[in-house]
Amino acid sequence: MKRSTQPNILVIMADQMTPFMLDALGGMGARTENIAKLIKTSANFTNAYTPSPICVPARSCFMTGLYTSNTGCYDNGDPYHSFIPTFAHYLTNAGYDTVLSGKMHFIGADQLHGFKRRLNTDVYPSGFIWSYPLPDPENPNDQAFDFVSQYVVKNIGPGWSKELQYDEETHFRSLEYLRHAPGDRPWMLTVSYTNPHPPYKVPRKYWDMYKDTDIPLPEYPDDMDDRYSFFDHALRRWHGLHLRGNEIRDPKNLIAMRRGFAALAHYVDDKIGELMDVLDEQGLRDKTVVIVTSDHGEMLGEKGLIQKRILYEWSARIPLIVDMPGQAARTIDTPVSLIDLAPTFVDMAGQSPVAPMDGRSLLPAIIGGTLDAVPIISEYHGEGIMRPSFMVRLGDWKYHYCHETEPQLFNLANDPNEWTNLAGDPQYAAVERKLLDILTNSQFDLNKIATEVWDRLPLKQVVNAAMKANDTHWDYQVDQNASGLYVRS
Repeated sequence: MKRSTQPNILVIMADQMTPFMLDALGGMGARTENIAKLIKTSANFTNAYTPSPICVPARSCFMTGLYTSNTGCYDNGDPYHSFIPTFAHYLTNAGYDTVLSGKMHFIGADQLHGFKRRLNTDVYPSGFIWSYPLPDPENPNDQAFDFVSQYVVKNIGPGWSKELQYDEETHFRSLEYLRHAPGDRPWMLTVSYTNPHPPYKVPRKYWDMYKDTDIPLPEYPDDMDDRYSFFDHALRRWHGLHLRGNEIRDPKNLIAMRRGFAALAHYVDDKIGELMDVLDEQGLRDKTVVIVTSDHGEMLGEKGLIQKRILYEWSARIPLIVDMPGQAARTIDTPVSLIDLAPTFVDMAGQSPVAPMDGRSLLPAIIGGTLDAVPIISEYHGEGIMRPSFMVRLGDWKYHYCHETEPQLFNLANDPNEWTNLAGDPQYAAVERKLLDILTNSQFDLNKIATEVWDRLPLKQVVNAAMKANDTHWDYQVDQNASGLYVRS
């Protein structure tokens, strides 16, 4: 394919940014004027989902266009095979300069997965150390982490964090790349911020914008605890809510966490605006496709829950905005998935995958065509639950399956907050069977997943122990020659 027909591609990914808090997407809380401005010229996918509501698996799916069941990446301590082509491999082979700035949370020895280079190292560990089994069933008060501490008012507010320091470096290096982007070939730059992921430590400028903001809080039915599923209870224990759940429901903590999130989402929105300004300054805007998205969402106290890993809407839904030069703005309500981006990028580069991807190219819809409704699947099998668990969205229906436990069935048109479980109701038996069949009569090997999530844990512990003893690491080392920087040469 000729250079003139290959657009540059700029992917901007935030971490844990639920669309329900962004005013540009009809949400409440965060003022996101740069996203709103971008939407005026973009395809806005209003029902986009993560393929897995946790960082590492979601990003493996984003890179490969495959379900996490097919990458074999189940939790934040799992790698995926380097022989699986990613969109970065395909675009490299199509002549692109493929560059990553910021977080992609690759686990294992391969810290590039097809990118030519990274502009900085990752923010989190590259080893297997974030793989954990469930807390000891003999000690139900045991918990792996105290996530609640990140969501209480005393730990939220103005300040600085390593995550902010990381995003500042990521942003600076991204701007620097755009100002010196190659002109003789197309480029693909992925800019991935770790905010608005907690901790909710916020630069003073942004905290002052939101410290008195009136942000709507979730409403809880009186029988909410009785509506929790097995999956919900398992994740509540993993997140520490079995001991401190009442703290999360306290209005003063709900207000603080949502103000902190909104302020950090505003911070990321300003970064998006600066990236767009540099595209304009460099005359690149009309040659560059811009994508804004996130790896997964965040519950922020909805249903009395926090964090991700959960299949409810606030955790599973993501923003997905695609600005393609020459194309009119469109609102696309058909549900789609983050796994659709890899085949979309390959399509934009004029390439074809050598093996089928689970995702599909969104390019026909971006340029004005129609998009068929297909089942959208999100899965989570890792820490805290350790069993096959899936969500299937088809039309207005959403089905939650957790292996060997009671399912959940919701109609989002009538019940957008997912309070009324219709599973087991004879009136909806045909719908429930249809959605269950999508899982049980397809590529998903539930018994294999159920075994693998446990069998690999002791293997990784051996590797972890040896790497600790040898003091070895897989972290990406940035190759910099100081003598060639600035005006020194």
